[in-house]
Amino acid sequence: MDLEVESLQPKFYNEINKALDKGFLSHAYLIETNNNSLEVVKKYVLFLVEKIYEDSYKNHDVTISKDKLFHLIENKEFPDYIEVNPINNQIKKEQLLFIRDEFSSKSLYNTRKVYVVFECEKMNVSASNTILKFLEEPSDDVVAIFVTSNQYNILDTIKSRCQIIRLQYEDSSDISFSDDVLSFVEDINNRKNEDLLLKFNYYNNNLFKDKSMATNFIREVLKYYEVLLNKKDGTTKLEDIINIVSILDKSFKKLKYNVNMKLWIDDLLLSLMEV
Repeated sequence: MDLEVESLQPKFYNEINKALDKGFLSHAYLIETNNNSLEVVKKYVLFLVEKIYEDSYKNHDVTISKDKLFHLIENKEFPDYIEVNPINNQIKKEQLLFIRDEFSSKSLYNTRKVYVVFECEKMNVSASNTILKFLEEPSDDVVAIFVTSNQYNILDTIKSRCQIIRLQYEDSSDISFSDDVLSFVEDINNRKNEDLLLKFNYYNNNLFKDKSMATNFIREVLKYYEVLLNKKDGTTKLEDIINIVSILDKSFKKLKYNVNMKLWIDDLLLSLMEV
């Protein structure tokens, strides 16, 4: 998920990661959706939630594996993660009191506890006052995430206690990338720690079986880097990206001619390793 978020929401990605790298985890976040669909917004909320729980492993003796934890969160089965949504177009006090009661005891797994309030502008007055009491006396192990289409519809007393993050708008023409593309880019990013050539057989059997498959795949990888360059704000060195794109472009052009695919893959991987 990191690569997709970095390419499509670089400001959001960097703001969260830089803060967490410095140990500056906020006890409350306010995410402004900027007219993105609920499906798009939930993807980035999940990214933030998982980053918060990843941070738990740095500061707590967590008693559950990270894979299992994320699986439970994604299926809304983790007891220390709660989502609140409007009922009959309204968020009521009772829904937030439920969070207070559920989070009153220590985590069973020694993780942080996170709650998300979607469409928080639909909190009635009583609900807003209830949540304000939580925010006025924050617990180190409880993190709140409020999601709204318009931050100016939220009480100033609530906003002042939140780190405000605004998503970039993604229209229907935005490009999404397959898991294979994202995994390949991840491998390129990790090329200095993991020898790409060790995956030669995997690439040969799965991504580059023939010229047609290789052509389509490299084309999609180049699209990924095009999006990254257009939205770039400093996470990866610009020089590295340009060099990688140059290698991919040269390999892409070679596919127009008769090539031995195994030699072509070997040349591509060796060139990427030398960047």
